[in-house]
Amino acid sequence: MFGKEGGDSQGTVSSILGENCKFTGDVEAKGTLRIDGVMDGKIEASDTVIVGKGGIVRGEIHAAHAVVSGTVEGNIYAKRKVELEAGSKLIGDVESVSLVIEDGVYFEGASKMRKDSEPYPAKPKIVKQPEEDKIKQS
Repeated sequence: MFGKEGGDSQGTVSSILGENCKFTGDVEAKGTLRIDGVMDGKIEASDTVIVGKGGIVRGEIHAAHAVVSGTVEGNIYAKRKVELEAGSKLIGDVESVSLVIEDGVYFEGASKMRKDSEPYPAKPKIVKQPEEDKIKQS
């Protein structure tokens, strides 16, 4: 479905993880990110995340729009739309304004539909305990 609508989905891909690449870690991308290889970690993109047919993502995806043709093992949070194309696999939850699931998709998880104006929850901040507090608790 990528590029079928006349919106931002026809924009240029600004970053690509190729099919023979494996990456472990978190990625923050401005624009559109395409994954055709294996990605282990969290993805944050300002626009679209595309997981190609051979692409595998193990981790959360945060984007405005997500198009999955490959495999995602993790939750997807999209401000606009999530598209699960025929033959794709998603094991995880989806939070989005719009969700499109084609025939032949394997989806194991829950879906929460959001209103366009509904804000996403704030990201939890990790607070490190001072060393002396850890010693007192021991």
